[in-house]
Amino acid sequence: MESVGELLRKEREAQGKTIDDVVRATRMSQLIVVALEEDRFSAMPAVVYVKGHLRTYSRYLGLKEEEILQKYLRFTQQQEAVEPDEWETVELELHEQTQRSNRLALWIAIGLIAAVIIVVAVIWWRGREPVEIPPPEPTPAQQLQEAAAQDTLIEWHKLELTAVARERTWLRVVADGTPTADITLDAGDQRTWQADERFVLDVGNGGGLELYLDGVFLGTAGAGTRLVEGLVVDEDGMSR
Repeated sequence: MESVGELLRKEREAQGKTIDDVVRATRMSQLIVVALEEDRFSAMPAVVYVKGHLRTYSRYLGLKEEEILQKYLRFTQQQEAVEPDEWETVELELHEQTQRSNRLALWIAIGLIAAVIIVVAVIWWRGREPVEIPPPEPTPAQQLQEAAAQDTLIEWHKLELTAVARERTWLRVVADGTPTADITLDAGDQRTWQADERFVLDVGNGGGLELYLDGVFLGTAGAGTRLVEGLVVDEDGMSR
């Protein structure tokens, strides 16, 4: 079955467009465009970025965004069922070695704790003052796990919306249900806001305002100078 990347590449070539044409029109980097066409989705930091780039590319080629996203999800499910290649096998072996090291460190820690308990019990039976037992120092493996967990929390940062005015326009922004901005932007002005889940926008001049989510160009807020109300921007892109 034709993959997502093959579909995008063939449609681009059928329209007589080059990768440079895509880069100029969508403002995605050449590395991202090539990664999408080669189905190297793991090169991007998170699923939300993959979806955003696929929506941008699909919209540029005139393809149906939801069909492309569904094809991407089916592709990733198939990849999970494929036997691991040589690199995946190496990664699995390294993971198993780490697990063995963690288990060994755990048993050593348990042995040390047991030894401390025995010493304290002997001292207590001899009528001496009880000894305060300090908490055991975390093992190197535990320290690495805690650092990785912190890195994961940092990586999944809030959604970042950037508005760039092509023309003078009025803008109201509500982030996660909280009114955040009610301003007028002149041509060339740029503002950025953050939210956990979504933004809701009212725009006085829809065609005069460009929107970017986490650096990915979503398009203009509307067409022409018409008022746009209730425009929703979330991890899946922009919808009205």
